[in-house]
Amino acid sequence: MKLIFHPLFLKHELSGHPEKPERLSLLKLDNCVEAQNGEKYLSLAHEAGYIEKIKSLSRGTPAGSGPPHKEPGKAVYLDADTYINGDTYEAACYAAGAAVQAADIGGFALTRPPGHHAPYGGFCIFNNMAIAVKASGKRTFIIDWDAHHGNGTEALLKNDKNVMYFSTHQVPLYPGTGLRSEGNCLNVPLDAGTGDEDYLRVVEEKLRPALEAFQPEIVAVSAGFDSYCKDAGWLTDLQLTQKSYKAVCKAIARYKVFFVLEGGYNPESVKDGVETVINQFV
Repeated sequence: MKLIFHPLFLKHELSGHPEKPERLSLLKLDNCVEAQNGEKYLSLAHEAGYIEKIKSLSRGTPAGSGPPHKEPGKAVYLDADTYINGDTYEAACYAAGAAVQAADIGGFALTRPPGHHAPYGGFCIFNNMAIAVKASGKRTFIIDWDAHHGNGTEALLKNDKNVMYFSTHQVPLYPGTGLRSEGNCLNVPLDAGTGDEDYLRVVEEKLRPALEAFQPEIVAVSAGFDSYCKDAGWLTDLQLTQKSYKAVCKAIARYKVFFVLEGGYNPESVKDGVETVINQFV
């Protein structure tokens, strides 16, 4: 399985913010597939006004007010948690492109900024997963193992008969959604402190039957490693180990799969998580 990356992912940054370039600092990025610009795909998931807003905020000029410009080191906030600097729009376009490529080649997109809360903030800019799923056009089963519920992905793909969204996430926790299942969205809330024993039960009793019933052409994973034990105490409090991620990978091994990075704020969590996935699909 190929990793997909672009140097622009490291230019989306704001000093002191937990969603920072150092998240990827322990990964070997030398031999990655280079991400392509995915700007042309943004409208598959987002309204034109939202896209223009992100572009304008990133370039430091209100929509329609004249030529764009960038001020190094400057950043504004989309919401209380989500920053935008002069490189954010371009980085987010390439993140979307990386996700589309991952779906095409069966790879792992090391996307920054992340996406599964977009367009509702939460550190996210464009919804990379929803864009990739829409671009592929395939019958897709999405697994979101990030510790936070992917409210953006759910909202953008809800009632899409070509998609099943399956999310495990800590409750209570931001964004406070995903408390119940509805339609094509199967939500499995987890208590703080949940570890492998309970998670493996979810895989066997809920995930496998849902996969079998849906019969996808492709399985997509929103791989947030803030559910990993080494991330506990940073922003979340789950206690999963590599054993849980391996169990999910085993459950989806017979399908074409791709992965898109979401959360994970301890660089060791991202390193361990990505390596675990890659080793399952050598």
